[in-house]
Amino acid sequence: MKYLSHYYRYLWQGPELIVIVGNAVKLWQGLREYGEKYSIAPGDSAGGAAVQRMLAGAGLAAVSLPERESWGWTLSLPGSSIGLFCAVEPEGMACACLRESVLEADAAVVQRQVEKSPLTQSHYTLSTTDPVRAVEQYFESCAQMLVRVAVLADGRGAFVQPLPGHGFGPLDGLSDSELVERCSALSENEHVKLLDEVVLFYGCRCSDAMILNMITALPAPQRAELWQDATSLTVNCPRCGRAYTLTRT
Repeated sequence: MKYLSHYYRYLWQGPELIVIVGNAVKLWQGLREYGEKYSIAPGDSAGGAAVQRMLAGAGLAAVSLPERESWGWTLSLPGSSIGLFCAVEPEGMACACLRESVLEADAAVVQRQVEKSPLTQSHYTLSTTDPVRAVEQYFESCAQMLVRVAVLADGRGAFVQPLPGHGFGPLDGLSDSELVERCSALSENEHVKLLDEVVLFYGCRCSDAMILNMITALPAPQRAELWQDATSLTVNCPRCGRAYTLTRT
């Protein structure tokens, strides 16, 4: 956990807003180091930028909740061959990778789970090619919540959610940069109460044992189709893209 991104969740009393601020640059550094360590191709510039924005947006969304959850985001960006997966775990571990997509998919699937509770799954049609806006769209379309999510090129981000019966108040109509700047300065406001501090870091739970179990759990015909006559098999973790090589014994 060399690179730690700190996020802060505030209650702004008066306009009655939940405000989350943080900086994803350490998450991005962790992503790069992880990719170099395990030889994961970063993709082209558009794909790399999409993964970074997905990590930042999903991180802000995860911190917005008072109770930590497991989050899984799967996106196929409209009019693009870019597909994304991103996961954020309750302990703050986050990972993301590019995945295969088709141009006409325009779809998003979000899985959420609180510990010891059933998994919930939401589907919605994307109307944006920006992963940060896709996160915002999830809250509007599926969670039925009014939110603003903004991430700047330097990694700084903000998530704003009015409490029931309220609007954005003094933050209404601001551009992304104005919103982040205004929210970042809120800690000095006497009407702002710090509710929580959360640390996010880049990593994945995958392991040799997990990948082996994933393969051995497949029905025998699927295993046979995968292996055919090969003596070894390379499998990529669907969460982070890390390659694992299994040897037939």
